[in-house]
Amino acid sequence: MPPRFLRASVAAALLACVAIEVARGGDSLPNWLANVSVKTGLGPDRALRVLLALQATAAILAAASGALWRPVAWLTGGALAFSGLAELSAIVNAPGSAVVPLGAWAAPVAGLAIGSAFLWALSRPAAAPASVRRIGAWTVLGTLALLTAALATSARLPLSERANASIGADGVETIVLNPDEWVGRTAAEAGIARHVPQLTALTLEGTKWVVFYSPRCGRCHDLFNVYFKGDNKGEVIAVEVPPATGEKLLESDQPSEVECINCERLSLPAGPRWLLTPPTIVRFEEGKVACVTWSDYTRCRHDPESSP
Repeated sequence: MPPRFLRASVAAALLACVAIEVARGGDSLPNWLANVSVKTGLGPDRALRVLLALQATAAILAAASGALWRPVAWLTGGALAFSGLAELSAIVNAPGSAVVPLGAWAAPVAGLAIGSAFLWALSRPAAAPASVRRIGAWTVLGTLALLTAALATSARLPLSERANASIGADGVETIVLNPDEWVGRTAAEAGIARHVPQLTALTLEGTKWVVFYSPRCGRCHDLFNVYFKGDNKGEVIAVEVPPATGEKLLESDQPSEVECINCERLSLPAGPRWLLTPPTIVRFEEGKVACVTWSDYTRCRHDPESSP
């Protein structure tokens, strides 16, 4: 592959990644990187903005810098191949009961193929020895200035709005959650991790039960009292669905909180109007949604004779 064509291909691939990520927002963040962002406390949104800045800087260097384009190309090929392998590994190791959408394979396969192609082309002997260009101090300073500008721009960049969100006549944002579309996906891929980032890390291993509930919901209290009584050993994640800002609530004789011993307790962000029917039960297996049900916990149980 001619060096000029390779340089242009690397720059084009990086710019394509930037365009896709800006269009899709946080849902475009690779699952492994979303997991790392949650564990480090950076968060998916900030991680995506850092990634955008790095990719934009690398694209400009690949296209414009004779001294830096080859190291940038090696890093780009390695990063794409690694990310593709990491995502494919997560899909292959998904629980057998989960149906993985065909679309979930496209991005990691493309990343692995493009990254491998770049690495292969870089490792091929050139027809003529490539001239070695020294990286001077001005090049380093220019790169740092370019990266700083890219970070400042990405921090102010308006990312894609959620397709399932709208602003009502009362000025309150309404967000529709469709758990029946989550099966076979991780919390990040399903989009719920954008609202509750902790779910990504909490559901990575083993079997986890995520229950979306409202303290004012009688069926929610019944569900926890019947199926999740006793010590849940951290296997149950109770996610509260709060009322919308300014919403008038009727009097309720229900307790102020559900009873769930040794549960992880989280909440959807306060303010929006969440269109979700509580109680909604989601079973995660090794990071992937394996089953979703409304109230009927027994439909998602592994063994009818056992409890979580």
